[in-house]
Amino acid sequence: TRLNIAVYRNRLQWTELGLRQRIMDVVTRVELNYYDLSFALENVKVQEKALELAQRLLEENKKRVEVGTLAPLDEKQSESEVSARQADLISAQQSLTTQENLLKRLLSDDFAAWNEVRLVPTESLSAERQFFNLQDSWSKGLTMRPEFLQAKLDVERQGIQVKINKNELYPQLDLKAGGGYSGTTPEFSGVFGDISRGDQPSYYIGGQISYPLGNRTARNSYNASKAEYEVMLLSLKRNEQDIMIAIDEAINVAKASFDRVNANKKAVEFTQAALDAEQKKLENGKSTSFIVLRIQRDLTAALSDEIRALADYKKYLAQLALSE
Repeated sequence: TRLNIAVYRNRLQWTELGLRQRIMDVVTRVELNYYDLSFALENVKVQEKALELAQRLLEENKKRVEVGTLAPLDEKQSESEVSARQADLISAQQSLTTQENLLKRLLSDDFAAWNEVRLVPTESLSAERQFFNLQDSWSKGLTMRPEFLQAKLDVERQGIQVKINKNELYPQLDLKAGGGYSGTTPEFSGVFGDISRGDQPSYYIGGQISYPLGNRTARNSYNASKAEYEVMLLSLKRNEQDIMIAIDEAINVAKASFDRVNANKKAVEFTQAALDAEQKKLENGKSTSFIVLRIQRDLTAALSDEIRALADYKKYLAQLALSE
């Protein structure tokens, strides 16, 4: 009975940790989808800006063609670019709708009630430098991660089983003791009188000891449970190593992601400066629409890479928190 109580108490803690893990997974999925939605929304703005730049260049090129300072082929190239940017904008808008639906699915089990609701992030994507402490993160991971705590509870349960199996190796001793009162009066009613007066008390005590010859079954069970306990200890040590490695990798990825954000930000600045300079050269007849369009595409790609890096940085921080 005590064995069952100990095991059930252990399993209760185990299932509570399983529930905690499930909640953590769902919360993290919501967070990751939130940042994907933020990226999708910002990407629509980037594609809108790209379309605006392409349309502005097309209008300017039409004027240059009319006055004869630009070949009609350049105008066609600009029209082609406008069409391409319109297609990219449509694709970005579709991706935004898809991300909204994915987040709605996590937030509610009544999609019909949310179908007409627009999900708009309340904050823009940004990257604040985080300072990481590997030892602190390891300490969190090894004391808070539900699946690791579950593994420790599994080892504890197996330890209980080893203890019980070890007890089975010893001889079994049963002790019994008791007592009572007797009634001997011939009349039935008189018997109760004898008992109530306690005139004829009786007591007994006894014992029985048993020991199976060889006791092979108990020994085999004990050796098997002890071997399983040692295997589970090794598995727990491996899980500990895996957690430490995963946290270390998550920190390194987050650091690299932050550096990538800064690199992409500089790329946007340099590409914007190059576009401004090339547009001035085009106005002075020292460049071509082809070169301007190419730099516009480079700027759009750089802007998209920048917001992708920002979203990824946020996601990596969320995944690091889950790893801890």
